[in-house]
Amino acid sequence: MHADSNANRGSHIPDSTASDTASPARSATGLSSVPLMSLAVVVLLITGFLVYTFAFAGNSGGVVEPGKKAPNFELPGLNGETVRLSDYRGQVVLVNFWATWCKPCQIEMPEFQAVYEKYRDNGFTILGVNQAEPPELVRPYVEEGGYSWTFALDEKGKISERYAVYGIPQSYLIDRDGKVVYMWRGIATQDSLESQLAKLGIGA
Repeated sequence: MHADSNANRGSHIPDSTASDTASPARSATGLSSVPLMSLAVVVLLITGFLVYTFAFAGNSGGVVEPGKKAPNFELPGLNGETVRLSDYRGQVVLVNFWATWCKPCQIEMPEFQAVYEKYRDNGFTILGVNQAEPPELVRPYVEEGGYSWTFALDEKGKISERYAVYGIPQSYLIDRDGKVVYMWRGIATQDSLESQLAKLGIGA
């Protein structure tokens, strides 16, 4: 009787060996997720870097920004002519990327016209690069607005891509030597533009 009682009591003793054996396995699983997460972060960082490199600097000229030479471009104009940035070397040029549907563009364009009329005889000009719209849409818009500077059509978006334009309006002020001296992401006001022109000896 006593032996059976002791045996029964012994059968209820926890198996600490089984518990200890399972614990390292769970611990190893938890630890293994850490390097996997780290690897995922590294992959994401590398992917982001490659996207930036090829989207913004995936060409010989690199990113277009102040202090760097403005890439030349050649596009059809509104009247069938060819518009080349290089033809304006020796002048101060505002290259403005825009579209007819762009509300901020509608705000800044009348101010551009005022600055253009004021300084066009002092070596300042504007090249309006329209984004991905046909001439049949752009021409009446320009005529109705009374905008008299030069317009070019980037219907395939190649030049916009080259200049890393991912939102409009976006504008670059280029000096007489073809170097970008200032850029605007968003509206370029008349005061801001005239301030930058004064630094280049126009209207100072």
